[in-house]
Amino acid sequence: MDKKFIIGIIIFIVLIVGSAIIFAGNSSSKAVVEKTLGAKIQIDHSSKSLGDIIYDKGIVAHSFPLKNIGTKNLEVANLSTSCMCTKVYIKTSSEKSDEFGMKGMSSPSDWKGIIKPGESAEIVAEFDPQYHGPQGVGPISRSVSMETNDPDHPYVEFSFEGDVIK
Repeated sequence: MDKKFIIGIIIFIVLIVGSAIIFAGNSSSKAVVEKTLGAKIQIDHSSKSLGDIIYDKGIVAHSFPLKNIGTKNLEVANLSTSCMCTKVYIKTSSEKSDEFGMKGMSSPSDWKGIIKPGESAEIVAEFDPQYHGPQGVGPISRSVSMETNDPDHPYVEFSFEGDVIK
């Protein structure tokens, strides 16, 4: 075969694959947060040991307090969890977001929360110790994450651990 023909086929394939990747990336409805000078997140704590988690006591929740100490609105988006046994939402004085689950297991969301300057909020992680069934006892370590428009903290992760017991 002619070298020009082979090079032409390779270029054609690269263009098709590149177009497909760009189209797929643009078709999701994942929220985009653009970095904003003046948006500034303050996090009370980012990890927590829950100790013993009783299997039959139901869902265990922990709140991670945060505050916007900046001069511009703090945008929060793309909340997700590390496991399907965990849900996450954000709660401010005026609203509670939808609950979000494991990244990649649910549809991307275009939801975006606003925390005004001086306003406090909570990232609430809810863990269901029964999700994995009776064999799901023992040590666990889970995380929840979000994106913000704070240029110094564009991605924030919170974690918790414990020991699921019968």
